[in-house]
Amino acid sequence: MLYVSLLTSKEIQAFITKVFKEKWDSLKISAALGKSFSEEERRAIMDYIPLVKKFREKFDFQEFLLCDKLALEQSTAYDISKWKAKLWPSSGCVHDLCCGMGGDSFFIPNSLELTGIDMSEERLQMYAYNMNAFQKRANVLQADVRNLSGITADYFSIDPARRKSESENQRQFENLTPTLSEILNLAKKYRGGMIKLPPGYPIDEIPLDAEIIYLGSKQDCRECLILLGELVQNPGKIRTVILTKNDTFEFISTSKRPDFEKEQNLEEGTLKKYLAEPCPLFVRSRIFTQFARERNATILSKGIAYLSCDEPIHHIGFSSFEILDSVPLGTSAVKAMLKKHGIGKLTLKKRGVEIIPEEEIKRLKPKGKNEGVLFYTRIAGEKTALLTKRISGSNAHEC
Repeated sequence: MLYVSLLTSKEIQAFITKVFKEKWDSLKISAALGKSFSEEERRAIMDYIPLVKKFREKFDFQEFLLCDKLALEQSTAYDISKWKAKLWPSSGCVHDLCCGMGGDSFFIPNSLELTGIDMSEERLQMYAYNMNAFQKRANVLQADVRNLSGITADYFSIDPARRKSESENQRQFENLTPTLSEILNLAKKYRGGMIKLPPGYPIDEIPLDAEIIYLGSKQDCRECLILLGELVQNPGKIRTVILTKNDTFEFISTSKRPDFEKEQNLEEGTLKKYLAEPCPLFVRSRIFTQFARERNATILSKGIAYLSCDEPIHHIGFSSFEILDSVPLGTSAVKAMLKKHGIGKLTLKKRGVEIIPEEEIKRLKPKGKNEGVLFYTRIAGEKTALLTKRISGSNAHEC
């Protein structure tokens, strides 16, 4: 019997429901398990219980879902999945390739005919159970997506495997299975599709007529989505999508990739009155350079995504800081600068300088009544410490 099959038992699900309702600790759970369940069932329950809270948060769904730790970690969360669902046409057939536990299918429009395809029998059982839990109809097929034959669909979605074990970093792309070249070859069989890639995937391997979308929050770039064929809305361009709890903010490059990439080389400038820090999504998509040109901002140093501006940038994609002082990077000079401004509460940010912020703050031992944000970075290549004050509301959306 497959591991996940055990978790479909009404007795096991009733037990898990009671554990969460009565907030049992691990000692009480362990004691109760020995009285009613086999060793195999006990092992499955103990592995599953830590995942329940995580999948409820990840999918905003309170019913039982089948998963294991790896399937859950690699699955698309509900906010991104819901946003992506809007990209699909209103009708047609869709293959969810490498479907896993089903995160990319949970919110696909009901008007589309779905088939989940995966090599793993266990993943397919998860997919089928979970789609039913979301009250969606879907077919399943056990197959290697690289060798599909005899079946057709209009569109596809694929989330290639990024690691084989929990110890591997799922954001690395060296071990994608299938590889991007294999996926692009597979894509020729469909009218359009979407490919989920790690955020750092090299864009020079992506077709120039595709649309690249970077998705995430103000704090993190979570996904690189590639649209192909009929799903493309902005051919050859890069879109950046910031998802918040209540809103979605989308920004599209003004030019297509070859020209956009040429425009990314900003000039170094002298230190101005304000520093602007792009959010991780803006850095990854490089769209911050477009905003910099529109506002006559410059970079502090080549290869470092800090902007120097005459005015603060009030925009959801940036945090802005007023520059109070600067000194060449060195502990004694920085200590003197902090003392001069009476800084006791300190936040330290860094780019272009190898240092551990928490340890550096301990070395600096700031004392005073004022609060500051310290940047360790480079100005025209020279290591520099900038003392700044955060501009309140600087990352509000600017219409």
